[in-house]
Amino acid sequence: MLERIEEQREYHSPSGLRFKVLSLARHAQDCSWPMVVYTNLEPTYDAPTGTVWVIAESIFLRTFSEL
Repeated sequence: MLERIEEQREYHSPSGLRFKVLSLARHAQDCSWPMVVYTNLEPTYDAPTGTVWVIAESIFLRTFSEL
């Protein structure tokens, strides 16, 4: 499990694909929810390279890993 997330750093998804964190953000309707904005560096089964994704920071920390 990751301990912290750095902007502009690459991480592996649970499926082994590379993603890059673009920024750390807050949820618009509840700013107590830290979010991660990231993009895929290779195509996924359902999206082309360069798609922008958003996920709760707690989920990213539990599911992604360092390269």
